[in-house]
Amino acid sequence: FFFAGRRLFFLCVPNAMLCKYEYDVPLDDLNKAREIRVCSVKRPHMRGFWFGTVGFFVAFVGWFAFAPLMPTVKAQLGLTKGEIGLANTCAVMATILARVVVGPLCDKLGPRRCMSFVLLTTCIPVALGAIVTGPTGLIVDRLFVGLAGASFVPCQFWTMAMFSANVVGTANAMSGGWGNLGGGFVQAFMPLVFLIVKACGATDDAAWRISLQVPAVFFLVLGTTMLFFSDDCPEGQWANRIESASAERLNWTSVFTTAIFNRNTWTLVVLYGCCFGIELFVNNAAVLFLYNGFTKGADCDPARDPGQCRVLTQATAGLIASLFGLMNLFARAVGGYLSDLYAKKAGMAGRMRVLMVTIFGTGAMMVIFSQMRLLPAAIVMLVIFSAFVQSAEGATFGVVPFVDPRNKGVVSGLVGAGGNAGAVIWSTTYNAIGSAGKADVEQDRL
Repeated sequence: FFFAGRRLFFLCVPNAMLCKYEYDVPLDDLNKAREIRVCSVKRPHMRGFWFGTVGFFVAFVGWFAFAPLMPTVKAQLGLTKGEIGLANTCAVMATILARVVVGPLCDKLGPRRCMSFVLLTTCIPVALGAIVTGPTGLIVDRLFVGLAGASFVPCQFWTMAMFSANVVGTANAMSGGWGNLGGGFVQAFMPLVFLIVKACGATDDAAWRISLQVPAVFFLVLGTTMLFFSDDCPEGQWANRIESASAERLNWTSVFTTAIFNRNTWTLVVLYGCCFGIELFVNNAAVLFLYNGFTKGADCDPARDPGQCRVLTQATAGLIASLFGLMNLFARAVGGYLSDLYAKKAGMAGRMRVLMVTIFGTGAMMVIFSQMRLLPAAIVMLVIFSAFVQSAEGATFGVVPFVDPRNKGVVSGLVGAGGNAGAVIWSTTYNAIGSAGKADVEQDRL
């Protein structure tokens, strides 16, 4: 590679094809971009940003494809609420180990191949969801589909490899937030696909099964495309990357030891469980909560007369639930931007202040939302609650790149796994409250 003024040029030969890249962007001494040009898809920086973002977005769509269809799936398979809760827990539990493993793999192989591998392998259980016939099959399938959540680690690793310290918090928040947007998109998208398939003459049972093939195709196409049309780092192949003079190549044992015994890593693990963990839990539970939680009268029982009692249909409940995830359009980026902004004024202390305020706001808004009894008020509070949750996520990953700059992949993997561990804890707590004999709606609000 070589410089001509402010422009970076380099030649590479990936997959036996000769390519010449030109990128007109301010660079630091490691060739990382000092600006984020959202409207660009040029290689290498913004192409990597968009493949990481879209890869995580598509992974979210497949990961939670079952959730907005659950009212129909529950009726067709005769599922109990406990069985649905266990399936939801397995969907996020599998990601914990997957993220821990994918983190050091990104350090060794780069983000491009890791993201592609996650998508191409998990497209199989996504498609096989169509052959589920009972609770055991649903639980096992969602366990394997949950591995798609590991795509978060290469998504964040990609931006850390491409962007300089002055904008990396914002870049992380934007890519992670717009990827998380898939969690809102799927709530509205899958019911729409279901209705389209039904309109073509399919029964309810056939329609939800056919609908699951759509995200599986997304996984296959994107996982293959990124292998040939993107780069791991500004220099192209991961093996050609430039590292700072102080960087030290450590073996995997040293990498894990360094990250595990860093108390800052575990602080962020807990905090991420208190924001992203909540988002995952809400993505799984929101449709059923809205579908069952709001009726036309206090004496109306949806179990006896579902058509007349419920205020919402499956499609409208999914549309409202999608608002929670759709706040990722800007809310997570706001958290990352504020982290970078206050870091300029107060260094790491500024980043931590932003994180603490957003975490506190998440807890406060969650308590208020749980007490809403009127649907319009609940929708408003859902949006505000979501804004704090996703801002806290962005603020968390505004800190992650600075915990251990040599081993960003491991730290990202552990913190990301903390989000899923939080989701497992919240799901387990939810199921435990239900098993104590609480009514469905009371359980949801608790």
